[in-house]
Amino acid sequence: MRAMPSLAVSLLVLSAATAEARTPAHVQLPGTWSFDGSCASGFGMTLLPDGKATYDEWGDGLWASADNESRIVIIAEDISEEADRRKVAELIEFRVVAAMNDKLSLVRMSDGAKLEAVKCPSN
Repeated sequence: MRAMPSLAVSLLVLSAATAEARTPAHVQLPGTWSFDGSCASGFGMTLLPDGKATYDEWGDGLWASADNESRIVIIAEDISEEADRRKVAELIEFRVVAAMNDKLSLVRMSDGAKLEAVKCPSN
């Protein structure tokens, strides 16, 4: 029975360390992020300081971060020519797995896709 208090303390310490490890390093999220690293294609997202966003080549909408910037949520409307204008906006949610300088490792929550985003230089 004496092992139980030390086990509980160990779990608390491990929980705190895990939660701390998940908190991304401070990265300025507003800007253009490329998912293919080229900054030349439309495969990425633009997060503006005023809360507006674009996603890939088809989405236009709003964004916000949550949970100490460990989640990014975009609500985007399909603005492509092929879009069904009766369809509601799409929710795109990313979990930030790691953040370092101008790089983000993301998981898109809808399909589990792992993406490496590189922040593009501002013009």
